[in-house]
Amino acid sequence: MDRITHFLNSHLSEKRDKSKLSILDSPLLSYPDFKRLLGQEIKRSERYCEYLSLLIIDFSSLVKKSSLRPREKTEVTINMGERIKESIRETDFVCLLGSGRLALILAGTPREGAEYLASKLKEGLHPVLSPEILKEDDQIKTMVTSYPEEGNGKQNLLKFINFYLLLG
Repeated sequence: MDRITHFLNSHLSEKRDKSKLSILDSPLLSYPDFKRLLGQEIKRSERYCEYLSLLIIDFSSLVKKSSLRPREKTEVTINMGERIKESIRETDFVCLLGSGRLALILAGTPREGAEYLASKLKEGLHPVLSPEILKEDDQIKTMVTSYPEEGNGKQNLLKFINFYLLLG
C-alpha cells in the first residue's frame, strides 16, 4: 500500500489562460509532482532516519461559503499557496489540493516544528483573506503528521494523506 489515492480534483485544466492565474504559472506543485516528490521524501526519510512532516491547511469551508466564482476560489487558494511558499524554506514544498486546501511537505522537520509553522501560517492567513471569504464563525484548519514518530510509521503517514486528499 505504498500509494496515494488519486482524487478527482487533483489538477487543473492543462489550458493556459494568460489573463487568469493558473497553477501552471505558479511555484506550487501540481498533484502528480506532489505524489512523486512525497514518495521520494518518504524513501529519503526512511533511508537516512530523518523526519518528514506533512501539513494540510484547510480553509475550504471559507471558500465554499463565499460568493466567489469557482475560478476565483481557485485563484484565492493559489494566492494563499504562493504567500506560504514565499515564507517557508526552499527545501519545503506547497501543493494545491483543491479550492481552499493546501499541503506542505516539510523535509527534516519534526512534528513540533510543523505544528509551530502551522500556528504561524494560520495566524498570517486570517488577515489576508478577503471579507467575502472570511466570516467570524469560520476558521482555518491545520492538520499535521510526521514520520517517524512513535506509533506513526509510513503506513499511517499514507493513510493520513489519503484521508485528506479524499475530502472535499
